[in-house]
This record gives sequence, C-alpha cells and structure tokens, in this order.
Amino acid sequence: MVQATWMSEIESLKRALAAHDRAAANGAVGRLLDARAPLGAQWHKLAELMRVSGELSLALRAIDAFVAGMGRSPQALYSKVVLLTQAGRMAEAHALLATLPADVPDPAGHAYVLGNTAMSLGRTDEARACLEDAVRLKPGWGPAWLTLASALPMAREPELAERLLADAPAAERQHAADHARYRYALGKLHADRGQHEAAFGAFAHGARLLRGLTPYSRAGNARHAEAACTGYSAEGLERLRRAPRRDTSRPIIVTGLPRSGTTLVEQILASHSSVADGAELNIAPHLAVRTGGVSGLDLQAFLDRGGSTDELAALYLHLLQERFGPEGRIVDKSVDASRFLGLIAAALPDAPLIWMRRDPLDNAWSCLRTFFIHGVAWSYDLGDIAHHFRLEDQLLAFWKACLGERLLVVPYAELVEDPPRWTARLLAHCGLSDEPGVHRPHETQRVVTTASAMQVRRPINRDGLGVAAPYRPWLGPFIDAYGAPESRD
Repeated sequence: MVQATWMSEIESLKRALAAHDRAAANGAVGRLLDARAPLGAQWHKLAELMRVSGELSLALRAIDAFVAGMGRSPQALYSKVVLLTQAGRMAEAHALLATLPADVPDPAGHAYVLGNTAMSLGRTDEARACLEDAVRLKPGWGPAWLTLASALPMAREPELAERLLADAPAAERQHAADHARYRYALGKLHADRGQHEAAFGAFAHGARLLRGLTPYSRAGNARHAEAACTGYSAEGLERLRRAPRRDTSRPIIVTGLPRSGTTLVEQILASHSSVADGAELNIAPHLAVRTGGVSGLDLQAFLDRGGSTDELAALYLHLLQERFGPEGRIVDKSVDASRFLGLIAAALPDAPLIWMRRDPLDNAWSCLRTFFIHGVAWSYDLGDIAHHFRLEDQLLAFWKACLGERLLVVPYAELVEDPPRWTARLLAHCGLSDEPGVHRPHETQRVVTTASAMQVRRPINRDGLGVAAPYRPWLGPFIDAYGAPESRD
C-alpha cells in the first residue's frame, strides 16, 4: 500500500471515531490490515481500540500485525498474551506465555500471569507453584498473594500463612493498589482461621486504600439508576417486541448484585450441552453508545432518528459471536446489567432474563471482602454499599413490574437449599431440556475468572449462607444505612 493510500485510511479512521461510526471505523482498520500498512508500533494502539470496541477478530489481527512489525520480539508477544487474557482466551494466553523467556515482562510478572491463567483454567497445582514463585521473586506483592490466598484454605497452610504475614513490611512499601490486594489476602487468611476481628480489619484496610484511588459518587450512581428505568413501560416493550426482528434467544442474561450467586447460575447453565459458555461480557454498554444513553427516552430518540431495535440486536449478537463464535447459547452475567436492562429487553426480546437475590447482609459482607478485578467503587465502604443496594432494590421492583414473568428472580438461599427444584425452574425459563450435567455443575471444565472461580468448582453447598453473622458487630454502618435486612424481601 502506497503511503498516500494508507494515510488516507488513517484519516478515514479518525473521522469515523469522531463520528462514533462503528462500521466505518471497522472498515478502515480492516482495509489497513488487508493492505499490510507499515504502522509498526501503532498497530498496538489499533488492537486496543478494537478490543475495547468488542471487535476481537480485528483486535487479534492488529496485535499480530504489531508482533510482526516488532520482529516477533518477546515483549511484543507478551502484548498479545495480555490481549488474549482480556479477550477471555486464557488457554491461548497461557500457552503463548509459556513459550516466552521467564523474564518477560519481568520474572515475577511472568510467574504471576502464568499462575493467574492456570488458576482460571482450573489447574490449581500449577497455578500455586507459579504464584509461590511470584511472591518469592517479589516479596509482599499483593496481586500474587491475593490469587494464592483466594484459591487455598489458608488455615491448612501454616507455612504459606507465615510467609504471608512476614511479607507485611514489603507490602506496605508498594503502590496503594498492590498494598490493598495484600490486605485482602491477609483478610482471607484471618477469615479462614476464624479470626473475625482481624479479618474485618484487614479487608476494611484494603477497601480504604482502594477508596482513596477510586472515589464513589452516590449522586452519580443515583442518576444512572434513575435513567436506567426512565421512559420504559410494559406496554412500550411489548410494542417493540411485536416489531419485525431476528431471533434473539441465543443470549441468557443473568444479573443481580456482585456476589449474589450469578456465577453459580452461569455455571449451572453452562453445564448444559446447548449452552456453549458464559462470562461478564459487557456488551450492553455498546448498545447504550449506539442509542446515546440507557433510558427509554434515549432509545425512543434513537428510533426517531431511523434506528431500530433489530439494529441493536444485530450489534449485540455480532459482538457475542466475536467472543464465542457462532455456535451455542451464551450466558451474559455482566456486572451492572441492571442498568441496561431496558435496552436489553428491547433489543433482545427472546433472551431470558434472570435476577439473583441474596440475603443483604451476607451479600454486603461478601462485597466488602472481595477485591473486584475491574473495580467496584461502591464496595469500599459499608454506607456506600447500602446506598447501592437500595438503588438496586428499586430497580428490581421496577423491572419486576415492567417485565412480569419474563424476569425470573432466583433467591440464592433457596437455590443452594434445593438445587433440583431451582435448576428445573432455570432450565424451563431458558427453554432448555433437563440433562444430568446441569445437576453436577462443579464437574464442568471451563474458564472462570470471577471471584467465585473456586467456589463453582465445588458441589453446590450451603457454605455461603450466614457468612456475615460472625462479622455483624462491625457491619453496623451497613445495617443502619440499609435497614434491617430481615425486614426486606
């Protein structure tokens, strides 16, 4: 490609991005790739641009162009490892990283990423060996300690526990984000040992560090929650459902608060032969970008401009295929799907909707003690947790009234107390036949990257019930701000 031609494609890409024209941007990147434009290191930026847009085919082609332009250097190949992990392709990422020198990106980082990808694949012994190497190479390193502690019963690991405790001075010298991860790991150790006051203190310390890095706006959250249900009605959604459209039954939408049991439901459903996989996909925000917002008013303005819900469905299903290929149904359990449920219901009228509910006090404690990979700003303070929970309660009440039987509300306690009954209800709601595998979801081998990765690899159990009881003396700020949990349904 002559320089004048590929430079014109760069200008076309800039114009497309400024106009938020996804199709034009994808076309420009595709033409640059087809012509092998000599962009060198710039391919890395284009790969990241396409990944953020959900266009994984173009992202992977662009990262391969970057690797080729960098002479297949180990550092360039490591950039591909990172993109593969972000795209959920953990097995490919793990295999590629294993071929790179042990000092790429650095010795501790190499061991840590190998350990994390192995853990997501369920290879616990391999993961442990790698992560122990990481904390040996970089004492006190919070990320590695957190993954280790989260995966192991630390009360039965006295030698490892003593190493964790001895690493405190080194952890305190690290960046606040890494130090926070160390505090969450320390909290897990104390919790496993039944040292409740020490556990609460460690988790709260980590949360305070993260809160200093990521402030939470109650007003902003409240505005977003209000917009999420403004302009929607049962009658309006029914009118949209009757419009000519494609089949939108492939996705299964699972929402609810983090740590409410959404990953367990995902694992049950993904154990069915008709369900290919599931993950936190975060596709719905792309629909909001296309419409100009999450509210029903934004959707109507989009329709008035000539858009259609079928166009939104096509975008969602395209991005779903980019991640998982064309076969099988997929569970989408993205965090904050409740804030996009109007757009989802309008664009995907055939998709079953499931909302998980858990005892509020157990849920609040589980959120406070969990380090969320992508950051959940309201989870760092008990008062903020209560504020967010109340907003989600309001959204649930609205969507139950608006969606009726299309929204299945699943109480976590009832699910783990009577798995056969609720598994049958889940299958019926999703139009799936009964199969033996869904009753043994812990035997299903698949990538799980959420905080529940280890729990779902165990048989369904009652261990998650009443987990907040030992910590109730320190949970007063949540109880006071939210209201007595037992008084709410």
